[in-house]
Amino acid sequence: MTVGEIFARASKSRLLSDPFAEKVWELVQGDALFHKSPDQLREIRKQITRESLLFFKHHSNYYSELFDRLDIDPKSAGIEELAKLAVPSDLLRGEGHRPFLIPEVEPEGESFQSSGTTGRAPVKLYRSPLDLAIMVKANALLFEYVYGDVLEQGKGLALFMAAPELRHRLSFVAFVELALESKGIELIYGMDLHEGMEGDKPWQKLEPNRKRIMRFLKSKAEPKLFFTAPAGVYMLAKRNQELNWSKYIVQKLVTGSPPVKLGRGGAIVTGGGTKGFTDLPPYDQIVSLSRKQFTASTKKGEPKPVPFMDVLGMTETLTALIDHHGVMEKVPHPLSEVFLLDPRTFKPLEGEGKEGLLCIFNPFTTSWLECFYPGDIMSYKASDRFYGKEFVFQRRLTIKEGWELQRACGGSLEEMMRGKGGVQ
Repeated sequence: MTVGEIFARASKSRLLSDPFAEKVWELVQGDALFHKSPDQLREIRKQITRESLLFFKHHSNYYSELFDRLDIDPKSAGIEELAKLAVPSDLLRGEGHRPFLIPEVEPEGESFQSSGTTGRAPVKLYRSPLDLAIMVKANALLFEYVYGDVLEQGKGLALFMAAPELRHRLSFVAFVELALESKGIELIYGMDLHEGMEGDKPWQKLEPNRKRIMRFLKSKAEPKLFFTAPAGVYMLAKRNQELNWSKYIVQKLVTGSPPVKLGRGGAIVTGGGTKGFTDLPPYDQIVSLSRKQFTASTKKGEPKPVPFMDVLGMTETLTALIDHHGVMEKVPHPLSEVFLLDPRTFKPLEGEGKEGLLCIFNPFTTSWLECFYPGDIMSYKASDRFYGKEFVFQRRLTIKEGWELQRACGGSLEEMMRGKGGVQ
């Protein structure tokens, strides 16, 4: 579906007649939430959390009975109650998500799945047209906040080192395409998916489309946004650094790079950091190397280090967590309730710098109670930004701790850049 089709179907959703769904839809329309204080947002999240639980209690016998079993009163629920309701990502593998959908969830939406790197059934989630529309609005505004400026309508060009077919498989690819489409920014996919190639995973069937990549490199459009895995930008920067003089001259004449000029407002956006990988240098080193091979400037045309943004977007979450390297750690959408659990007791964990199991509750999701933990150990630090906290990835839960290692959609981009379809 296009953005236009998504919004058209969302506008006809019967759920919008419910005061809660109507309230959510109004809240995600503009950037007002990003200008509120952390204290104001905490109160808003507290209220909307309770309204969300009441919404699901009224629309589903499953949730009504679940709240009774857990002795949860939606009218007074807080973080402790959300901790009881959170489910592990593993529970959502295959068709595990279906029982959580409310009976009134509307058809004609889309389903997304995780990469399946573990060899087990991937996590698979259905998104109704209303949830898709909320996803587009919320992610576009969060991206602009972290980016630090408004993406002007119809201005700029983006390259995504993925194949267009993955738009309907991976949430992160859908995040990017739909958000850019809502801004009228053209997106070029830098990879082709060849179904006839060996391998049963999408990234094993990817090959770079040099013609489309070349078009991006030669374009004078501004800003230029480069979406890739950290492995992708690292290998490309390293390759450019190691060019001998003759190859450097030829490439410079043909493409105008290196360096790759991203222009005014240009940025590099990576997916999922380097979590789960031991054969890549730390993210700081990837940024340092890449900034020698990519250039960008301010809106006034003054040179500046290329901005790096990293997106942690799981299949299970309607909105991502995004950071801006050297500026802010990962921040969630203002309405997302993001908290840490003690990985031994699964009780809420407070305290700056303490490591805990990341848990996310999105009260703006209308088709299921989106409260889950994906298996990431994180910490947070106090912040004077809208959320009051910024989250720092530490590691994945280990198998010994009771978790099968798996990767989020952003992390699966790494796989795309490493095998047959990798940047060489």
